[in-house]
Amino acid sequence: MNARTDSAASHGRARTFRMAVATMSVATLIATAASAAGWAAATRLTGNISTVDAFAHVGSARPSKAPVTTQYEPINLLIMGTDTRTGQGGGFGSAATTASGNGHSDTTILLHIAGDRSRALGVSIPRDSWVTRPECGNGNSKISGKFNNAFAVGGPACTIKAVESLTGVRIDHFVVVDFKGFEAVVNAVGGVPICLKQAVDDPKSKLKLSAGEHLLNGTQALAFARARKTLGDGSDISRIDRQQVFLSSLLRKVTSRNVLTDLPTLFSVLNAITGSLTTDPSLGSIDSLQTLAASMTGLTPSKVAFVTVPWKPRGDGANVIWDTTKADVIWNSMTKDIPWPPKTPTGSGGKPLVTAPSKISVRVLNGTGIAGRGSAAAAQLRAEGFVVVSVANAPTSNYAKTTVLYSPSYDQSARTVIFATKAKVSTASGTGKILTVIVGTDWSGVRHVSIPSNSGSSGGSTNPTPKPADQSTCVG
Repeated sequence: MNARTDSAASHGRARTFRMAVATMSVATLIATAASAAGWAAATRLTGNISTVDAFAHVGSARPSKAPVTTQYEPINLLIMGTDTRTGQGGGFGSAATTASGNGHSDTTILLHIAGDRSRALGVSIPRDSWVTRPECGNGNSKISGKFNNAFAVGGPACTIKAVESLTGVRIDHFVVVDFKGFEAVVNAVGGVPICLKQAVDDPKSKLKLSAGEHLLNGTQALAFARARKTLGDGSDISRIDRQQVFLSSLLRKVTSRNVLTDLPTLFSVLNAITGSLTTDPSLGSIDSLQTLAASMTGLTPSKVAFVTVPWKPRGDGANVIWDTTKADVIWNSMTKDIPWPPKTPTGSGGKPLVTAPSKISVRVLNGTGIAGRGSAAAAQLRAEGFVVVSVANAPTSNYAKTTVLYSPSYDQSARTVIFATKAKVSTASGTGKILTVIVGTDWSGVRHVSIPSNSGSSGGSTNPTPKPADQSTCVG
């Protein structure tokens, strides 16, 4: 793919969706290759992936690898998006040979995959993070400036070196993705559902949609990822949050049965993705990717989460600085391969609740036979912030215990509902994104749910919490 020759303004619009393309590609490839049908399709695409040994240019002063305490090694994967492939050859790590050809990687994702494959956490690094990082090359000097300059000047090697210096997390693999397959991937999966809080009419991205739910095709998805000023508060942090919602929706779509079992669809998706990947040699084959994917077959969307690195305004109206006290807790969890946020007794099993009631839709069924009991329960759930979509009588009226029915893909949402309703019985019954609460005779009201607030956009992050990929959220 030739280097883009767009104007600076066009580059500003285009760079907004590279993170989405990069993470989308990796998540989709892993999700599809993990199935038998996906593997059969993937083997036909071996020659699509480009490889570069960027680690040869990183140097020897690197963090230690995370300990191996389970069947697999924990993996830290650095995902970078770019708008060009020019210069992504043998000189990847050399500032002298790549300054004019790397393009920009304006938002980067550091993805940690746990050794026991029970969870994955992707941390977005804003392009406008003001950091002090090592200069590109083999020297020990450091330079202050925007984080995304590392890729523009020295490619993946310089970015890897910067991330390792800033986080103390050792990068095991990297992936660079261009966006040429973005529209093709979205179209191949039949579109990606998105919910909008308000209508959008963005002249720069040419996105015009009404409020409510939409199934975005490739062109619309591209525009959605580009739009900024007409959505939310217009900030880049707000846009990162929307992109994370989009990635979660895409991951849910890709892992759905109709995609995983449709071989022509799988091949189209994998062909678009692998044709836009550049990675390190140890990961750059279909065999290597399939081995990784096979170890992750149990990693459902509810176990994949995204968060933005904790940050504060720099005070110049344009850049942010990291809140190192909060960020270091995340990096420590990666280096030690332990869950983040730290476990608390808030929810069942000592695990923290991560999905707020306002993000959860429920239907309420009265299983007691007592008139008005369902409506009363629904009112209590609404007061706590849950979205109650309907109230009706259960097929039978002999429920002694309050019961929650939910789809396995929404088990994090179910944990919040179970905690709030004090339900004694819960069943993964495949009921879709709307959870069902059957009120039993033991109903004793709704317990208050406290979820730490997520990262802000203009005032800095407060207590950032990961957003599970099983969470369906309307964006504004």
